[in-house]
Amino acid sequence: MKKKIALISVVLASLMGGASVQAAIPNVEPFPVGIFWSPGPEETTSAKYQEIKELNATFVLLSNGIYTYAQNDAALAQCADKGLSCIVQDDRLGSHKFTVDQTAGNDGKYVSAGSSLGQTFTTPAEPDIAIDTIQLYIDRTQWTAGRKLTLSLYSSPGKENLIGSYSITGPVADDYPVFKLHKWLNSGSSYYFELTSGSAADIGWVVGHSPNVFAGGTAYQNGTALSDYDFWFKLNYGQKMYSGGAQPPASVINDMASHYAGNPGLLGYNLMDEPGAAAMTGLQGTMEKFRAADPNHLTYVNLLPNYAQNLGFGPQSGEYVTPGSALGQTFRTNSGTSHISSLQLYIDKNQWGSNEPLTLKLWNSPAKSALLGQKTLSGSSTSFPVFEINAAVSPNTDYYWELTHGGGGDNQVGWVIRSTGGVKLEKDGTAYVAGAPVNGDYWFALNQSLVSFSYEDYVYRWASKKPDFLLFDHYPYSAGGGFSSEYFANLEIIRRQAQAASLNFWAYIQSVGVTDGLRPPTENELRYNVYSSLVYGAKGINYFTYETPSGEGETFHDGIILPGGSKGPLYASAQKVNADLLQIGPTLRTLTSQAVYHTGSLPSGTSGVPSGFFWKPDDAAQPLIIGYFKNGSGREYVMVVNKDTVNAVTARFSLSPKPAGVSEVSKSTGTETGTDYNAATGKLSSSLAPGEGRLYVLP
Repeated sequence: MKKKIALISVVLASLMGGASVQAAIPNVEPFPVGIFWSPGPEETTSAKYQEIKELNATFVLLSNGIYTYAQNDAALAQCADKGLSCIVQDDRLGSHKFTVDQTAGNDGKYVSAGSSLGQTFTTPAEPDIAIDTIQLYIDRTQWTAGRKLTLSLYSSPGKENLIGSYSITGPVADDYPVFKLHKWLNSGSSYYFELTSGSAADIGWVVGHSPNVFAGGTAYQNGTALSDYDFWFKLNYGQKMYSGGAQPPASVINDMASHYAGNPGLLGYNLMDEPGAAAMTGLQGTMEKFRAADPNHLTYVNLLPNYAQNLGFGPQSGEYVTPGSALGQTFRTNSGTSHISSLQLYIDKNQWGSNEPLTLKLWNSPAKSALLGQKTLSGSSTSFPVFEINAAVSPNTDYYWELTHGGGGDNQVGWVIRSTGGVKLEKDGTAYVAGAPVNGDYWFALNQSLVSFSYEDYVYRWASKKPDFLLFDHYPYSAGGGFSSEYFANLEIIRRQAQAASLNFWAYIQSVGVTDGLRPPTENELRYNVYSSLVYGAKGINYFTYETPSGEGETFHDGIILPGGSKGPLYASAQKVNADLLQIGPTLRTLTSQAVYHTGSLPSGTSGVPSGFFWKPDDAAQPLIIGYFKNGSGREYVMVVNKDTVNAVTARFSLSPKPAGVSEVSKSTGTETGTDYNAATGKLSSSLAPGEGRLYVLP
């Protein structure tokens, strides 16, 4: 049946011009509570997954070295057995694996402490290239136990810059040892690898060939180039996806969907962690291919936090709009767009005089056979002008906007900013200059007022692609103490853009320390991280991390599971919070956030309680967050969260108009229970542990 559904989806996609319909996301009952950095391949056991189940988690983001079909299948079986769901990952989605080799051999050399062997090579002229491994051909019968060979990678035979090295100690299983380097290299550049030994005895042969048969380099012995000679080698590369147009081929996606779609433990596919904005159109293409191949499972992409140093928009250029040279852009609406109220462009306001009218028109196509709306502006106080269009449009349909100059001033306005260097901002769009297509896309936003290339612009770019949900990570507990001043500004943006795109959002929860970076949270801080996400409307959480990573380039410590495999203090802390979520989660999943207000000091980007709001704190100085929700029937809910992670508080509220009653959604049973609300006075009190939230419901 799943194959028939997938086939229907492919046919529909072709009929709709490549339209992307969101996946039918499987329910994660009773609430999505996930873990990242799962047990590794050797720890994929019933006991380990039972431990995850007892944490009161509901899904697992497979990680920690789990990439292959066999590894994922083993974890999926454990997930299904324990009533969990798994999101799988496959390194083919993150990088294109390929090999450059020289495998001719008719000769050989010995390596010893007195005789190093090396080879120069040139990387392919492609962006974002990494060398994963280098494989040589060495006679294992001449490589005795205890003798170590080291392969070192340098920028040149002069060895001024060591890039990486890897050692193997004999005996070895076969004649083709693999040296693991995993280093980024420059495109189209020359490098040198050298094999050395600490033993005076000869090891080898290290197989080579004469004459030289490899055009990209030559062999060396003891630092001297050999005449007309190459060693036998395989250079195993990985190219980062979504850079320079690289995307996973459809054959890989179809193969993955065919392999996994019928697995009862499958929740979805992990596409990428923290993509730059320039990668989003490529990710959109991959997401749409998965939806065609397996429409019943989600695709998972985690966004950068607002403190990221580089949002990855890529290079920009621009054009002048003149009376003789109009600028235009084709684009495709997403599945949720039926009206375009406005179009926002990026135009240098300093080059745009008040006597230079610019008109933006929305057409059905570059042929301009039907005008749908237009707006003329004469100058702007901002470089991000908004043109009010107010046009009815159809979802998943191609349109064309065009900007024209009405004459006046110096008869040119610019720059009008667009992407360059092969970067696409619109998967299904093209920029035009004077009616001719150019390689790039103009910066524009539909139904928004943004600052270009800002963090909110970054989130908008992905939300506009209609992913299955938004997900982001922001880790607020730094090693230096305190709480991130940007945390709530991040939540405000994620909530705002999720609502604008009619999407749910999930949030990462910090549950690990990083030396000189993050401190492990206390139980109260962990609770606050969870409830501060829920009060903003989060429909799922994911812990970073479950097991404590090692050897990942940073020094992690004190995760939920400690490096030795035992439970850390955060296990019990997360277990308690998750138990609450299993009870109130089914209600939370039905609610839509209407507003979020803060009392006490107002963090950046947040709002205080309005004077006309019906749920008023008696003490506006108390540190609280108040979230206002409605369900599908219009019934009202309020969540109250204590922002103090050290002290419990008793908050008192006055409700006006006075409802007939107020209940609380119980964290013990999930049912509605009584409160101390007094219908005569409209008063209610709420006792909150440090960082705790409570969910209330009106009649």
